[in-house]
Amino acid sequence: MPGTGAGWDSIFYRVYVIGGFLGIVILVLCLGFLAPEVLEAGGLPLVFAPVTLWVVGILAYWWVQLLFRGYGDPKRMREEAGEDGPEIRSLRSWSTLSEAMTVHGGDVEELQRLEKAARRPIIEWFGWTTLLTLYCLSNPWLTVLGVLTPRTQPYYVAGVIGLIIFIMVRTYFLLGSSIGAGEYAYLRPLGLEMMETQAIDFRRIARSPLEGPWGSVTANARVLAGRRHGRQVQVVSEGKKNFTMVKARVPRFTVESREGKLVAAEGAPRIINESLHQLRKAKRWQGIELQGGSEGIVVERTSGRRQNMWLHDLWLAERLLDALEEQ
Repeated sequence: MPGTGAGWDSIFYRVYVIGGFLGIVILVLCLGFLAPEVLEAGGLPLVFAPVTLWVVGILAYWWVQLLFRGYGDPKRMREEAGEDGPEIRSLRSWSTLSEAMTVHGGDVEELQRLEKAARRPIIEWFGWTTLLTLYCLSNPWLTVLGVLTPRTQPYYVAGVIGLIIFIMVRTYFLLGSSIGAGEYAYLRPLGLEMMETQAIDFRRIARSPLEGPWGSVTANARVLAGRRHGRQVQVVSEGKKNFTMVKARVPRFTVESREGKLVAAEGAPRIINESLHQLRKAKRWQGIELQGGSEGIVVERTSGRRQNMWLHDLWLAERLLDALEEQ
């Protein structure tokens, strides 16, 4: 159900963060303009208290999500997901799209294994970050209570700097341990793997399955391959060119991007036009051309500033294939 997810997908979380921030700003303005004598008479705790509660509430929320609500747990995602493919809202970020496409057509067990290996570093890092946040929040309260004085303040500042340096060093090692599964481990849950370029027949790849050239492909290209939904998938990236191919037998049709709006050429199946009509104009669709034919769908993308957009092209190809198979 929309608005019931975690973090920014949760209506409760958005209301709390935005509403709390606005409430604090309004409180400060009211005290500053309407009752400045209160602040001058030692009323600063009236401001410190809501700020502290607001920040502690955000930290508590995320601790609950991490420890008890299974935040990012693909098993929970699989239980909540329907039988249809990834929804359009999955396109809002790489992580949400990757998780959705793992649930639909990928290896959820592999994602669970990788996330389990990464869980301890994430919890430890968030623990140190929580400690730093609370330590900084304690400053005004310690000052009001008289614990922090001009004589003891340098020791407090040294503690903050020392804790920041420690967290930066610890983060370096935590990131190293989480990447231990391999640079391209994120591909395995999707059902893909990096191919050795020496083992690829580039002459075959360079020919479109629709009897049109894909362009020049050299040994410098990055090639991903695998199977999803029983279909053979291949992604070839070289410089600003990217080609995503999904093997299947479909009617011949062409789709082009008109400044981010996907439009099917005349003669395309009706279901293709219906599927594209549901996709609004967006920058993510700029610079692509899609062709369908007897051997599958090929999405050609000329990348601009936005790189590594092949997962969106794979989502689009699979969406159109699912629509054609269901009609």
